[in-house]
Amino acid sequence: MCGITGAIGFKNIRDRDKKYIEEFNSSISHRGPDASGIWSDENVVFGHTRLSIIDLSNSSNQPMLSNDENIAIVFNGEIYNHQEIREELKDEFVFKTDHSDTEVIINAYKKWGIEALQKFTGMFVIALYDKTEEKVFLVRDRFGKKPFYITTVNDTLYFSSENQAFFESGLLKKEFNDEAIYHYLTFMTVPAPQTFFKNVQKVEAGYYYEITQNGMQKHKYWDIADYLNQENSCTFEEAKTKSEELLEKAMKYRNVADVPISIALSGGLDSSLNLYYTKQNREDEISTINISYEKTSKFDESMIAEKYSKEQKVKYIPKKISQKDFIDWIEEYLSISKDIPTGDPNTALMYGISKIARDNGFKVLLVGEGGDEIGGYPIYDKLVQLDKVLKYIPYWFISLILKIPLPNQIKKKIHSLLENPAYTRRFIFGFSELQKKKFWKKDKSYNSYKIIKKLSDEITGKYKDSFLRKVLNVEYKLRLAELLLPRVDYPSMAASIEARSPFMDHSLVEYSATLPWDVKMKDGAKTIIKAIAKDKLPDYIVNAPKVGFGMLLNPFLKDTMPIWFKDDILDKNSPIKEYIKYQFLEDIYNNHNQSKNYGYQLWILYSLNKWMVNNG
Repeated sequence: MCGITGAIGFKNIRDRDKKYIEEFNSSISHRGPDASGIWSDENVVFGHTRLSIIDLSNSSNQPMLSNDENIAIVFNGEIYNHQEIREELKDEFVFKTDHSDTEVIINAYKKWGIEALQKFTGMFVIALYDKTEEKVFLVRDRFGKKPFYITTVNDTLYFSSENQAFFESGLLKKEFNDEAIYHYLTFMTVPAPQTFFKNVQKVEAGYYYEITQNGMQKHKYWDIADYLNQENSCTFEEAKTKSEELLEKAMKYRNVADVPISIALSGGLDSSLNLYYTKQNREDEISTINISYEKTSKFDESMIAEKYSKEQKVKYIPKKISQKDFIDWIEEYLSISKDIPTGDPNTALMYGISKIARDNGFKVLLVGEGGDEIGGYPIYDKLVQLDKVLKYIPYWFISLILKIPLPNQIKKKIHSLLENPAYTRRFIFGFSELQKKKFWKKDKSYNSYKIIKKLSDEITGKYKDSFLRKVLNVEYKLRLAELLLPRVDYPSMAASIEARSPFMDHSLVEYSATLPWDVKMKDGAKTIIKAIAKDKLPDYIVNAPKVGFGMLLNPFLKDTMPIWFKDDILDKNSPIKEYIKYQFLEDIYNNHNQSKNYGYQLWILYSLNKWMVNNG
């Protein structure tokens, strides 16, 4: 796990570009504190900072060249099946490293060209320079587990794992992207290729860019919609057996490391399966990490996590946090996070767990992201019912209802319910279009719902569960790629920790995407995952109700957040007031003080404002 940087100029590389890449490397050194390097010729400069996980020797440092020096590469991530690919290549290529996955990428490219991407299982961003062909490939993994930013200045393309490298080096001046801020207010993120800065783009998940002297071409090499548009006619038992086989393989791959592994153990189903399979795959010392509040509540799963850790005979590292601990994590993370606003306050908890892992000598942390998308969220049943209702309500009936003298608040709710398809409601994490149009002070032509509709329209198969297939396409391409995965990557890498998500294995996801929902959710949410876990985990885990990671946040959102909001937004000349009407900010603050129900929305606004201040 590492950070990568570079400049691509084709006969136009200057000494200043080499200096920029040195400065880029310095700005992302937390992503790779173990080694740093730069390589250049007249066409490119490649930079790399390394967090050593696989093949810890110096011979695996980057930038790396092929034996004939015709290929140069910088790579961030892990190719978990690198040993299998090496077996395919070993008779044709001489390897100078013992088991570096970076060198496997080089020789796989020499063997199969860019189609080698289809062979890779893992998370990655890759910059590969083919000197013979005079072309550079920039690649982002299928799901977008690792961030990858690009910008162009004076015909030279620059790239980095974090966009702050462009600004801290003096290459670019910061200009906020108003449209991205508008979408953030609904999604808590912005879809690629947009970023929060006008002059920076993000390489999209599942794409690679091919760059030559003649320009840049964008190619899609993987798309979850291709699988959602297929229907598998298997039985539940067949689906369970195949899913279990793929999950077992995914877990085995995520345990490939030359350093010890820790597990973020909430006590829930997904993280407990991470522990079960890690115990099956590794003989070295394994540790679990759990955080809980000092004040116990019905959301506290720490006793379950401790009990299961002891049963598995692994080291259990608990951390009971006070409100002050949590606030300290938030303030510390907000002060160092400048690439993107911290839309989800859970990010601070991920940062805290990562710091604990690092303080205990770990570099790798297993997390449970992706399990709910494999098994289905409880809310999906409600969305299906809402969709059915809305389909069969005639327009004349809606018009009639709206003519009845009802309180304005009720009419607003009816309008909100009917203004867009049911699936949009799944992705309104902040504010609806109706709300934004009233408080937004800038360009009113933006529309966040169009993004959801565009993604949902990629599902063209006419199946009885097409509605949920549309929802899942948006989950993977918007919520996971641009919100949940950055929520894992940024805080973990800020603590120099590599976070791995076994449930995000592409083969497992591809298969799961084809399954009919009456199979996948046969007995409700996560039916298949529970069936797999039944003979592996104790009943007290399998049959426990789902508890969200963020339940720890409730006291903060109810009591602390309004104080911060008033101090930093209402009582100051805050930058967010350039975008949002003051009256709305004051109203939502007052409404929260009365009901204590608007803490999450206060946070979305507060973290956006804090990000603007930090980038000022």
